Formats: sequence, structure tokens, C-alpha cells
Amino acid sequence: MRSRRTTRRRVTRDSWESQVAATMDETKVFQRSDMPGPRKRWPRLLGYFVLALVLFSGGLVFGFYKYATAPSEFEMELGEDLTGRINVLVLGVDAGVNGQKTNEWTRSDVNMVVSVDPVTKDAAIVSIPRDTRVFIPGKIAEYSKMGHAHAYGGPDLAIQTVEQFLDIEIDYYVRVDFEAFKQAVDALGGVDMDIPVSGEYSDPAQNLYIKLEKGPAHLDGQKALELVRFRGYDNADIGRIQVQELFLKALVKKAASLSNVLKIRSLYEGLQPYFRTDLTFHEVVKLAEIATGIDPDSVQMAMVPGIDKYLSENGMEISYWVPDGSETEQMVDNLIKGMSRERNAAVKIAIENGNGISGTADALATILRDLGFQVVSVGNANKQDYEDTRVVAKGSDQVPQALALRSVRRVCPSAKAYNGSSIPEGADVLIIVGKDYRRPS
Repeated sequence: MRSRRTTRRRVTRDSWESQVAATMDETKVFQRSDMPGPRKRWPRLLGYFVLALVLFSGGLVFGFYKYATAPSEFEMELGEDLTGRINVLVLGVDAGVNGQKTNEWTRSDVNMVVSVDPVTKDAAIVSIPRDTRVFIPGKIAEYSKMGHAHAYGGPDLAIQTVEQFLDIEIDYYVRVDFEAFKQAVDALGGVDMDIPVSGEYSDPAQNLYIKLEKGPAHLDGQKALELVRFRGYDNADIGRIQVQELFLKALVKKAASLSNVLKIRSLYEGLQPYFRTDLTFHEVVKLAEIATGIDPDSVQMAMVPGIDKYLSENGMEISYWVPDGSETEQMVDNLIKGMSRERNAAVKIAIENGNGISGTADALATILRDLGFQVVSVGNANKQDYEDTRVVAKGSDQVPQALALRSVRRVCPSAKAYNGSSIPEGADVLIIVGKDYRRPS
């Protein structure tokens, strides 16, 4: 798969061999007798935290950029025609706490795709559990756990693995750890919220001791980290997730309240040492501009569907999260590729055959109806020599056109979007089928 990313860091053989050898203790395969405890959920919160910064405080960064550079001719293409979503891989590594430094070659405890649609203003977060059984390409070339991809080849190999697993393109990545979380909360000046419970929790293996006191509190980075790692709730992880959501709401409110442009700039610059990304400042600005049109309550969250299962490999019983292929494909189509039957149902399409090959318009109509679209008419175009399929719409609302184009590209790979006025009555979009039509196999 060809990615839109213009540059990508590649793993060299020498660095791979030396670094992996030093960290094989981190990437060992656990048997039943030495399986670790319950999966830590802090990286998921880190992913939400990254999304909060991009979607909410990011809008203020955009304001600062306009203030500091206006007038500006800065432009950056994020997407291709109307078909491109922006996919950011968020990697959370279990490091950066108690003075521990982040290791380039450590496992990633979280692997999440944050997907943003510049046209429809949709956003989604898809989590890939670290124990998901995936094929790791390149020199590894074998099935292993998703979290091992980063250990074997850093962010680049993690990106390649996710692209192949989900059949998508990853445009950028962000890698965060405990220290990034703490520093970001401190950079915002802390967060005020009502802590709903009192309690104590300890984990000697992680040198962790937490004491919470119920009531209003001002949380600095360390206290915020303790809050989101606390596990001593009566209703177990349900209670923990509820408290994390309360914290995120307070965090978003604080991020959105920052109005001083100088503080916004210092926030961005101050956080750079604590996370790694291939996003440039200009790209962050463009993402932030897109994010200003996204309703935070509309962000969809999902996890790769599957089951916990032990598999016998090399004489050992290995615990995996085994993904459900068909359900995963459906989830990706809906949340990352933007192919939602529910949304498609609101789009009315007229189809005309423009390639001179009998039956292609009817065939495309069947495909689009199966995807949920309303096909209101099928006929012939005024000429039969269209090389490429055209998806035509009028007006400023590009959403129906974008949805149609994304689905048409499945069988008409050269399809392009056009603006026009000759749309049949009762239709939102006119599709003229060109010679690029390929019957599905």
C-alpha cells in the first residue's frame, strides 16, 4: 500500500539487530504461568488526551498561527480529492515514569488510530489491543503481537503493521508516555475537578502508591496521573472509565479556556521534548483548523473486535487477542474509511452509463444500493466516451459527493469529483460511469 506520507523513517539492519537484542526481555512471549496481570488502560487515556489536545486546544494553536503569520499563503493538501481521511497512529509506551526513560525499542501498550474526516467533520478512535495477533511485515515476516511491532522496528514498523492489518493508510504518528501526560497537564496549569471517591491503591511491582480524597481538587500532572491509574473502585474498570471520562471533560474545558496566544505557543513548544511525532507545526495547524468544525460529543470510539484465546506456537501456549476478520473490516469501513450505510441512506444518486459497455450503470446501481445509497434513476449519458468516472454535484455541501465518491472508487479507481449544475431532478449526486469501471471479482 502506498502511503500519503512523503517521508518515512526506515529501520536499518544494524540498528534493528543491536537494539532488539537488548530488549528481548521486553518482547518475550508469555506462557500461562508467567502471564502479566490485567492489561493497563492508561495508554488508551493517553490517546484520548492526544485527541483532546489536537481537537480542542489545537483550535487555539490555529488562532495563534493566524495571528502570528497573517496574511499567509500557507497551504497544505491533507487528503486526495474528497476521499481522504487523515489517520494518526497514537502509540503509548509504558515508560517515562519514576525517572524511567522511553526506549525507542520498547513494546507499545497502546496502538490507536485517530481518524479525522476533513469533509464530513467526523472523528473516530479505533484501539488495537497490544496482544492482537497480527502479521508483522519486513524482516520479522511472521505473526506476533501488535505491541511487538514497535519493539522490533520503532514507529515505522508499527505503522506498516497497522496499515497492512486494517488495509488503511497512516499519515502521521504520535508516541507518548507517562511523562508526556504529566508534562501536558502541568503545561495547561493543572486541571480542576471533583474527585468522586476516596480510596487507596498500591502496586509494588510498579512502585505505585495512590491515595485519593473525595471532593474538589486541583490536579497537577502527577496527581492527574495517579487519578487515571487508580483501580480501587467497587465496580472495577467501569468506575475507572467513568472517572477517566470526568477527568477528560475537565481537561477539555481547561484546554479550551486558554486564550493568551503567548501561552498557546509556549504550550506547544514546551511539550515537544516529551513526545515524538512526524507532524510538523504547519500540519498541526491544519489539523487544528479542521478540528474546529468537529463536535467532541460526536467522536466515535471502538476496539478491534475479537476474543481472548490461547494458541499453540513453538511448543508454547501464547495468549492473544484474536481479531474477528469480517467484523473488523466492517468497523474499519464505517469508522476509518467513512463508508456508513446509515449515512449513505440519506444520499440520492442518479447513474448514467458513459462508457458504451452495456449493463455497467445497472451493475454500479446494485453495488451502491447494497451500500445503503438511494439510487433514484439509471440511464445513459449524452456521450459514451468518458475515460474516467465522474461524480458530479452542485452547491457547497460536499458531504453527499464525498460519500458517493468513496464508494464508487471501489470499482471505478479513477473516479473524480466534479462540480456541475446538470443534476437530474430528485438526485443529490450524478455518477457518469467511465471506462475505468471494473466489475468486482
